[in-house]
Amino acid sequence: MNLNELELLPLKPGVYKFYDKNNKILYVGKALNLRNRVKSYFNDTLYDRPYVKRMIPFISKIEVEETNNEIESLVLESALIKELKPKYNSELKDDKSYAWIYLSTKEKFPTVKITRSITNKELQKGELFGPYPNTHSARRVFTYLRKLHPFCTCKERTRSRECMYYHLGLCPGPYQGHISEREYRKNINEIRKFLQGRKRGQIAKLEVKMRQYSKKKLYEKAAELRDKINDLKYLGEKIDFEYTDTAETYVKRRKKLLYENFQDLKIELGLKKLKRIECYDISNIQGKDAYGSMVVAQNGEILRSQYRVFKIRELDTPNDMHMLKEVMQRRFDSKHIKKYELEPEILLIDGGKAQLSVVNPHIPKEICVLGITKGRKYRKRGAKLLDEFWYLNRENGESMNIEIQNKGLLIDLRDEAHRFAILHHRKARAKTAKTSELDEIVGVGEKSRNKLLKTFGSIENIKKASQEDIDSVLHNKKISRLVFEYFNNV
Repeated sequence: MNLNELELLPLKPGVYKFYDKNNKILYVGKALNLRNRVKSYFNDTLYDRPYVKRMIPFISKIEVEETNNEIESLVLESALIKELKPKYNSELKDDKSYAWIYLSTKEKFPTVKITRSITNKELQKGELFGPYPNTHSARRVFTYLRKLHPFCTCKERTRSRECMYYHLGLCPGPYQGHISEREYRKNINEIRKFLQGRKRGQIAKLEVKMRQYSKKKLYEKAAELRDKINDLKYLGEKIDFEYTDTAETYVKRRKKLLYENFQDLKIELGLKKLKRIECYDISNIQGKDAYGSMVVAQNGEILRSQYRVFKIRELDTPNDMHMLKEVMQRRFDSKHIKKYELEPEILLIDGGKAQLSVVNPHIPKEICVLGITKGRKYRKRGAKLLDEFWYLNRENGESMNIEIQNKGLLIDLRDEAHRFAILHHRKARAKTAKTSELDEIVGVGEKSRNKLLKTFGSIENIKKASQEDIDSVLHNKKISRLVFEYFNNV
């Protein structure tokens, strides 16, 4: 695999698929961080299951699908494995289904239950929340919610008298007249709010109590609350995966939502159309090894295949604005413009007023130009700086601060542009650092340098090596002695 391709993978949760040269699926996996997880398969120190390790040489292509959170990636992974049955996936090939929490909202006294399957009739009479791959967490939270907001699970034949759960304080006894229908529905609504993700108040109270236990050195009680908080956060996660979903329908719906968000941004900015956004950033240290990056989103999705990098040619002194100017000139130069699939309707610069004024003359007038900076005002003491957006008036070159509601994708693009520029800057620095010191050793040629770097990986490792270690690579005692003596001041 091309390691440069791996560096472009998103730092987000999702699912990855490995294919062989014949485009046959080999493996499906999930990750909290797609880039880090996929890269780990190609490390020399891979400690994975033996049969997975045997698969690595056959990988020819990688595809990834982002999800909103880790739970969705777990559910999507399961759906894909059941559908595709990859050769190297030993687990999840059965028909095991995840747990769901069902609220029968159309009944006089709605009930709540954990289920793995549901009928169409029940679906029409209630709401489903989930799915929850971690069934144990689901059951623990189910019990916790019932203690906070009791509900009835009595069958019709047992409703004439109080049940065991009533005496345990888990059933409010609605059929025996111990609670009104209105009060009972309040309990159900509180459970619904929690399952919809509105859980901050409950978790905040528990976190305060956990810290109190910890201060009093009641560590077992603090640990119990910590586990409960984790369960509550897990179950309160917003999951965009429906009971009838397949992997295909989930992916289609997510792409549709991303497209709709794109169109909302178009309306908010008053644009006639919006198909493409490009974002630019510069990375350098004191002007050295400077790179400009271009990242792209089309129709709501970030397209890593469209990324471009610009090696700064005109300067080797720190001047980000001049470097941005060079990048814009090269991007919109008539000689090179045909290289690009589409022209952007929005161009986003990592910078504020000064940067926008510099790039304005070099960008076609029909393009909407925005800037993004870290704001100076805190939301509250100790919080992170908020992002601020700037709108460039293309006629007079003046910039003004604006509020943007649909800003999630713009922030993601800025983060990607920053990461992409730093990636190439670091590679250039590493390359320079690797060769510079070895170049200074008289008598050591290019082949010897390459052998040493390939074997030891870095200058630092060569410095730590004994003369015997170096000679075992070069098989030339004279050159090995030169290298050893140079790094050890002999």
